[in-house]
Amino acid sequence: MRYLYDIIGIRMLCEIPFPVVIKKESKDFLQEGNAVEDIDINFCFHPVETLESLPDNGVWNINQYYVEDPCKKRIYFCPSRDQKPYARITWQNDKLISCYYVNDKSSYLGYSHNICDLIGLEMLLLTYNGLLLHSSFIRWNGQGILFSAPSGTGKSTQADLWMKYEQAEIINGDRAGLRKLEDGWAAFGLPYAGSSGIYRNESAPVTAIVVLRQAKENQIRPLGPAEAIRYLYPEITIHQWDKDFVDQAMDLLTDLLFHVPVYLLECLPDQGAVELVKHTIFKSEKKGG
Repeated sequence: MRYLYDIIGIRMLCEIPFPVVIKKESKDFLQEGNAVEDIDINFCFHPVETLESLPDNGVWNINQYYVEDPCKKRIYFCPSRDQKPYARITWQNDKLISCYYVNDKSSYLGYSHNICDLIGLEMLLLTYNGLLLHSSFIRWNGQGILFSAPSGTGKSTQADLWMKYEQAEIINGDRAGLRKLEDGWAAFGLPYAGSSGIYRNESAPVTAIVVLRQAKENQIRPLGPAEAIRYLYPEITIHQWDKDFVDQAMDLLTDLLFHVPVYLLECLPDQGAVELVKHTIFKSEKKGG
């Protein structure tokens, strides 16, 4: 069976021998069909009788085991660390990804959210000059604003306030995919949304990133590159054990901060915070150009 996965502006043809249950979070991203034109990546599934034992040169991340070879990346998926792998992902190159799975374990893979899990969304983004940022992503007057902060600090609250008072669209309440395109940085909705339950396959140019902290009054200030990195780096999904991944992610983050203004908003959950951000960002934008 063939499925077309359209995510972060990348079109992936998935060739899967078993049917996939497309859940709510993936309906805007994944569809069954035979489309073969304008494909960026082929993702092919291959049943096998068994998988080899885990090599010694890998790194665990929860129940996934990452192995870096000079010419390819491999990810092994295990029910737990003391059990044998049921699937192995091999990045053959930037255009071909293969999944080898134990043929009686297809039930582990037959749900739409597993497609992103298998690929490794942060790896896909990095391959296409992008980063995965923990943030609420809103679109207002065609422009993207990202509210980034640790969980429980008010990202979704600020997005909801913008929707209430400014009729902004919430594209995703928890994460955004950021990509450097020919005409600048853009944000994309994802099939991951935390508790917000908003999964829209839409995008917008990134106008500003707002780092949030709770406070007893509303105040905002621009962040310089060093400060911005200190606040944003912990909110980006990075393979800390992979030096090349870290280096490339840092280069992209530096480029993002060179082109997109970042602000620190210490705020209350009220309309005043919305007005302060709107006045600051769009006044600055007008002055800048």
